[in-house]
Amino acid sequence: MADNTQKRSGLGIGEAGKVPASTAEDELEAERLQPTPRSEMVRCSCGHMCPREWVMSAALGTSCPDCYDRMDGAY
Repeated sequence: MADNTQKRSGLGIGEAGKVPASTAEDELEAERLQPTPRSEMVRCSCGHMCPREWVMSAALGTSCPDCYDRMDGAY
């Protein structure tokens, strides 16, 4: 809160260029509002399309997370 004893008038004209200090919550909200980068989609050996970051290496080739157990030969 501004110190009212330093104001020269009641209009707050001297505060027009001041920016309030940001809090940790403000920074988290600003980060949340940033657009997320679109990931490249690739086709796995299982035949499904999934983001490149999700591709898993299995015994029978690459797989999406849904097909990993089947492609790994665990069953």
